[in-house]
Amino acid sequence: MRLQAGSPVHGGYTIARVDGRVILVEGAAPGETVEVDVDETAKPWTGTVTDVIEPSPDRVPHVWDVAGGAELGYLKRSAQLAWKTAVLEDAIGHLGGPLDGHLKDAGLGIRVREVGPGLGTRTRLDVDVDDEGRLAMHRRGSDTLVPIDRMPLAAPAINEILAAQDEWSNTWRPGDRVRLVAPTGQGPVVAVGKDVYRAPGSKTGPRVIERAAGYSWEVTATGFWQTHEKAPVTLLDAVLKGTRLRKSDRVAEFYGGAGLFTLPLTDRAKAVRMWEGTAGAVRDAQRNAPKAEITKASIVPALLARGSEGADVVIADPPRTGLGIPGAAALAASGAQAIALVSCDPAAMARDVRTMVENGRSVMSLAAFDLFPHTTHMEVVTILS
Repeated sequence: MRLQAGSPVHGGYTIARVDGRVILVEGAAPGETVEVDVDETAKPWTGTVTDVIEPSPDRVPHVWDVAGGAELGYLKRSAQLAWKTAVLEDAIGHLGGPLDGHLKDAGLGIRVREVGPGLGTRTRLDVDVDDEGRLAMHRRGSDTLVPIDRMPLAAPAINEILAAQDEWSNTWRPGDRVRLVAPTGQGPVVAVGKDVYRAPGSKTGPRVIERAAGYSWEVTATGFWQTHEKAPVTLLDAVLKGTRLRKSDRVAEFYGGAGLFTLPLTDRAKAVRMWEGTAGAVRDAQRNAPKAEITKASIVPALLARGSEGADVVIADPPRTGLGIPGAAALAASGAQAIALVSCDPAAMARDVRTMVENGRSVMSLAAFDLFPHTTHMEVVTILS
């Protein structure tokens, strides 16, 4: 089918309308005339671009179409930022209820900001080992593995391992899942299962060192840490400055991970309590922030309500699904003077912040960052009073 692609929407699509029917198009730039292969079994229909008839001036040679991981890699960086800004605006407009008007009344604009270069910034890369023993990634939208010897979004140290993988071939076997890590505080490592190697045949400890903003963290190599090399300092700056933290403040932190926020908070606040649901992350956080009270717990609305009691500042960095309406309402009902919500999904962010606004909170700032260049993802830090 030939059609014209419209505005970007959540999920990595542009929206097109043909004879009154909505089609979600993958691989098109807004305004382009394209031919698409339509899947009529999907609801709504989806279309994958097979040919570009009238290209956008924002279209460039794809930075990485060998496999997945760079779904917007066919657009200029400026166009990617405009795309993500449009998606964020759309999510707030459609899912945020009164949030759109609330932001406008407060004079808060919506703009996704660029953070560093688009290539060479990813400090973690998960790959598979194919039947031939080569490191491989899945072709986008497919179970097919494609062997790789480079990945331009990854840090230079990761690409050096990919290029020299023959030297590492005895480290893994077909079918293994491998993580390549380029920490900011030490040399690269390769994690295969529970084993971590600093060189072929040379095992090392399970943790790596990350550094940012004058702090150091020890993080399990296979655990969670922000992927973009500048993400820790960017998010720390947005949260710590946005909440206007005082030395006398008591902080309640939820989904604290390995202690990215927890460690600096213990230097800047009177008391810090943190909750995290993953056992490995809790162990890392306890090592990184021994002055904080850290608890392993499933984070549910009742815990959010109970844990935020008596807190002057609340910080939450939930997974992609967000807090959910009951969780957001629980935090809104707390007596905290400031709430910082770190969101990695614009739809979940719009729903959660809308809920807090509807429960009496006001947005002081909303900052969006492109910490996942060439992909559809972003991070949004919202500060509410």
